[in-house]
Amino acid sequence: MKTPELPTSDSQGMRWLIWVGGIIASDVMTLFLYIGVIWFLQLSQLQFLNIAIGLPSFFLVPLFGGVTASFCWRRLKPGVRETALGVLGIIAPGLIGAALLLKEGIICLLIVAPIFYAMIFTGALLGRVWFKIDPTRLRLCVFPLLVMLAAGEPLLRENQSSVVTDTILIHAQAAKVWPELTSFPAINTPPQFWMFRIGLPYPVATTSDGDFVGADRQCIFSGDMVFREKVSVLTPQKDLTFDIVQLPNHPELIGHVTPHRGQFLLHDNGDGTTTLTGNTWYTLHVRPLWYFDLWTQYIFREVHLRVMEDIRKRAEGAS
Repeated sequence: MKTPELPTSDSQGMRWLIWVGGIIASDVMTLFLYIGVIWFLQLSQLQFLNIAIGLPSFFLVPLFGGVTASFCWRRLKPGVRETALGVLGIIAPGLIGAALLLKEGIICLLIVAPIFYAMIFTGALLGRVWFKIDPTRLRLCVFPLLVMLAAGEPLLRENQSSVVTDTILIHAQAAKVWPELTSFPAINTPPQFWMFRIGLPYPVATTSDGDFVGADRQCIFSGDMVFREKVSVLTPQKDLTFDIVQLPNHPELIGHVTPHRGQFLLHDNGDGTTTLTGNTWYTLHVRPLWYFDLWTQYIFREVHLRVMEDIRKRAEGAS
């Protein structure tokens, strides 16, 4: 059966209706597929599902949404550029919906937007080619296969724990650096990292009950965010390790990433300088791992460097 052509007498208004119809159909289909996946996993009583993770499959669900849009736009025979612009119209309601319904923070949405767009665009291009040919058994098989893959992909997930490490050189002996690690006053340096400047919380101070194992610590971030910590290892002038025992209730963290442990290591270089190493262990709960881990390490590195640079300045100033 041949794909119907759009009559040449159709008005520009009709073309816009078809474009808008494709956008709405894509968003509605994507929403219902997300809801279906969540309902299926709840029905299966899979305890590892955390609904706060948000979008269950960044690869397959948006891809299917792009195919849906192309099916609606097939009469228009859009080019690649038109398809790319149409996809922009699809992701805008999706991101707004995530902010309103899933309570996602603006930083999370900013991170999600590129891959969300890429997956929808890929699906739209696939559909653009797919709907140019006559229906075949292959097409009838691929349609339900996409649905099955989108529903089944979360069943194969496993959380991934990683560590991010950063190192700086301090022109001061370890004995001068160590007192600056245990707790420090407010960091007065204005944030330079672009994400900090648009609203991502950043470290501003650290307090501690004392220099002993079991001491309570508070790592204070902008916006009154507090990470509660407990010292687990303390070797003077060498190792300060602390477990993160309570996270702030913030949408950029909940269901996305869980930092477990932090560490400062000092190495006396024997020439009046000290190497300071900062480590943070964390677990990611969002997919695709490879994509979000790039962002996570990027952000944690900036957190490390803000704190470590402040330690360096105070230690060198005390020398």
